[in-house]
Amino acid sequence: MVRMKAGIKVGPQDWQSILAKVKPCCLEVWFRLDWQEQYLPLFKYLQKNKIKFGLHFWAMVDNKYFPNFLYLKKNLAQKTYQLIKETIDIASKHKAEYVVFHPEAYRLSLLDLDKKTFKVLKPDSLINREKSLNQLLFYLKKIKKYTQKKKVLTLIETVPKYAPSNFANLEKGRLKPQKSEGLETEKFFKLAKLGFPICLDLEHTMSQFITKDRDKLFAYLMKAAKKLKPAVRLIHVTTKIPPFNGTDAHCGILGKDFKRKGIIPTKKELIQVLSLFKDKDIWLIPEPYEKMLENHLALRKIVEEVEKKGRN
Repeated sequence: MVRMKAGIKVGPQDWQSILAKVKPCCLEVWFRLDWQEQYLPLFKYLQKNKIKFGLHFWAMVDNKYFPNFLYLKKNLAQKTYQLIKETIDIASKHKAEYVVFHPEAYRLSLLDLDKKTFKVLKPDSLINREKSLNQLLFYLKKIKKYTQKKKVLTLIETVPKYAPSNFANLEKGRLKPQKSEGLETEKFFKLAKLGFPICLDLEHTMSQFITKDRDKLFAYLMKAAKKLKPAVRLIHVTTKIPPFNGTDAHCGILGKDFKRKGIIPTKKELIQVLSLFKDKDIWLIPEPYEKMLENHLALRKIVEEVEKKGRN
């Protein structure tokens, strides 16, 4: 029996208009730590209406850097840990199910959440991947220990290899990839074996594989999904369009999206991917910035098709 739950994602500005039209079984909050007071009415609403929710962590370290457990200088990992720890406290206080966060990249990046801009500093700098991974593991163990005390699940989200120049217009920004060097999907295999819960972002995962061959890219996604399956507790559902250059575009799962040239996965392929998880209790959250309500409703129908396939 399929136990997938088709959820929705909201932020501090759009939640009222979205939740006035639909009551989802689960929900993910785009949570910006420095705006925490803005979320109090939303938290109150979710508790009153008994809607289970999780927090997607966002913040700026020192008001200018992308949170990062891999970068080895500027005490960035420790500062990132403190911000996530604070978010876990908030999640625990308001009865959130989880906090999901990015482990992020080997290189340092500037982030402006207000302007939605991103800049990799020294994109050709040397990388010590082994040392960075050990640092990441050190902090993940600390986080896991802390969340067990706070009774909040933490999830590590798969990330793209490269970053766009800005997030405000991804379809243009992603055409100029920046070499941020996000944590490889293969490293997530190790995290999964070590027992760390994973958020499988479909497009982020595909964005680790640079290619012109969409069939090879889909095969890569299927392989990753199968290997990560035991650890996956949450899936961010989205699609990808060419160029497959290491960046993500957060395309949707509407009928018009599946008609786009080169789209991956197709609707049939998406059902194939999600069917791998048909025996798990798992949340599915659509990711596009626009038309969130429409994508949520489309996701519900896709889950029904996965369920139908599971019965046959």
